[in-house]
Amino acid sequence: MLRRTRHSAAVASAAALALLLTACSGEASSSEGGATKDSIVVAQPSDLANADPVIDNGLYSTNIFHAVYDQLTTVDGEGALQPRLATEWTASEDAKTWTFTLRDDAIFTDGTPVTAEDVRFSFQAVIDSPDSLNKIYTNNIASMEVTSDTEITFQLTAGDSVFTRRAYYISIVPEAYYTEVGSEGFAKAPIGSGPYTFESWTPGVSTELAANPDYWGGEPAIANVTVEPIADPDARLNGLLSGDIDLTAITPAQVASVDGSGYTVAEGQSNQLIYVGFNETSGGPLADADLRNAISLAIDRETIIETIHDGYATVANASSVAPNVNGFDAELPDLAYDPDAAAELVESSGYDGSAITFQYPTGGNVPNSAEVAQAIASQLAEVGITVELEGVEYSSYVLLTSSKSHPGMYITQFSPSMMDASTTLNYLYGPTGYAIFSDPDVDALIVEANATVDTDARNDVIADIWELNAERTHLANIDYTVATYGVAPGLDWTPRADGHVDWREASWQ
Repeated sequence: MLRRTRHSAAVASAAALALLLTACSGEASSSEGGATKDSIVVAQPSDLANADPVIDNGLYSTNIFHAVYDQLTTVDGEGALQPRLATEWTASEDAKTWTFTLRDDAIFTDGTPVTAEDVRFSFQAVIDSPDSLNKIYTNNIASMEVTSDTEITFQLTAGDSVFTRRAYYISIVPEAYYTEVGSEGFAKAPIGSGPYTFESWTPGVSTELAANPDYWGGEPAIANVTVEPIADPDARLNGLLSGDIDLTAITPAQVASVDGSGYTVAEGQSNQLIYVGFNETSGGPLADADLRNAISLAIDRETIIETIHDGYATVANASSVAPNVNGFDAELPDLAYDPDAAAELVESSGYDGSAITFQYPTGGNVPNSAEVAQAIASQLAEVGITVELEGVEYSSYVLLTSSKSHPGMYITQFSPSMMDASTTLNYLYGPTGYAIFSDPDVDALIVEANATVDTDARNDVIADIWELNAERTHLANIDYTVATYGVAPGLDWTPRADGHVDWREASWQ
């Protein structure tokens, strides 16, 4: 079993952590007649919210959308950008003009070709929809121009060096059909050009997909996919071990049960950062960088990882992205545990000992949130910092975070879907982000990073932001999560760095 501790955090990579699964039992992959299986049942914690990809963009919905639809670009299992519907692209020096050349052999499942006009329509549909959750990927588009069936140019309102990664989340739909049936009609009978066709969706029960024989990239090895929404992790585990489920995420506490069952445990560095944030703008003690630095120094991250997460995490440094996300700075040291230095900073900060509210979610996707919050509270008490713990129901907690309404400290997570630090900087650190602080130095560097097309040069700017976080502790990063999955014997499947469950390249042995 692979586990990561603080000593390997800075050097771990997605390639080193991803575990390629091979057959554990020759019998499990074949039917009684000896034929290789051609179907798979995947369980995930949540269902589609809407079968229209113009509207929905949740992680678990996107797993399905990326199988049914094409996007201009794609991200591979290790987080690297790759062509998909677009074969190539160019950007202006200021990163405000982007031109994409499309492949000419993609067709929708109704037999119509995919053209640049369909691309324009799909982006415009997101822009025009009052209900779309994808606007975070299109809000910088000023205009679009279709110059041929296979070429489209985007003009942006400001330089955006990672516009190609935003394009990964806009699914391309057929303009004529979508216009005819509307969003509601499209959700009932979706049409895409991806490797799978959308067969049916029974909300709360399952989504059924079938391999697309006309897919330009070739027919996938798995012919039929059933995706079942099962919120309870114990129910997912039971389904896996009973043979009803072939692939599902599991918790670290469930690893031993899967390990000893003949099933396979797959693990890999995820893109998830767990951090403690601070309300720096309310005028309380957390506005003092000395106190925030003291809090970071007082947290024993390695003990939290080993005793609460069973070793399935890596100690964070000041980079607010995981090691497999572009922009991570491996040269930064792991964040230190130094309670003596923390106590000195508490004293120099002038903190008067008044209780600071420390909120944590009682559910959701922050692993072992209550236990971690309790451990941190105990560690802070040892250096003279008093916190008042407050558990908040997950949906209410999300609203507190998105509205920047946490009154004091709070523990949460951020998983940059585009596998690039720009997501973290613009949607967490920046002036419109979720973090509750204002730092003009950070804001200026974000603007510079956004306008820098060259990746190495941009990463140098991003590194300066992490250095500021090391000095000022706007976010006290805790750890980077290692994801764990249970996989049926005989299923060959590799975890992805971005947390998506992708069965397009899975196969039975």
